[in-house]
Amino acid sequence: MYYYKKYWLLLLAYITLGLGVLRLGCKLLALLTLEVFKLLGLDMGKYAVIINKMQTFSNNWFNNLLALLTLVIVALVCWLIANLITGQLKRDIASRQLIKSLLRHVSSSNIKLVAEEEKLANKWIGFGRIISKRGKLMLKIPCGGNASVANIIMKRCDGYVNRWLAQNYPRKNWAPIEVKHGLFITWLYVREK
Repeated sequence: MYYYKKYWLLLLAYITLGLGVLRLGCKLLALLTLEVFKLLGLDMGKYAVIINKMQTFSNNWFNNLLALLTLVIVALVCWLIANLITGQLKRDIASRQLIKSLLRHVSSSNIKLVAEEEKLANKWIGFGRIISKRGKLMLKIPCGGNASVANIIMKRCDGYVNRWLAQNYPRKNWAPIEVKHGLFITWLYVREK
């Protein structure tokens, strides 16, 4: 849940923005339409029909978005409870601390190719995560398909990651970093022994 917070916060913001636009936008549009009808001297009977249809449309969509917001909140609460029970929320918070320590500032004085590879390495490191697989902990860091980016990430992780994991998970024994080449993405794994 914590790992995907950017996406669900954005979803909640869009739904809330939609609710506000439907509620306040309809009222503002009704006021503007009223002023236009008064200014042009048009038939107020047509105005009443237009406003009635607009309010019906607004109320229907407002209720639909409110139901969607309720479903999203219920799903997020269930997801939070599942993450608390499995311990994934705690691991995600710990992952963020590790990942932030692996990120490096890329100065603009570097050669452009090196700077781009460093930025790509920062991007891929940001997707790193500690998970539990078959009852054992594992750190997964994707490296993309670029070998030089994988080497940069490997250099950043070499030694430091195992020390960090041993310090934060003292009862666990950690294997050295493994490199797994997938079809499109290379992965770095540090598994619990």
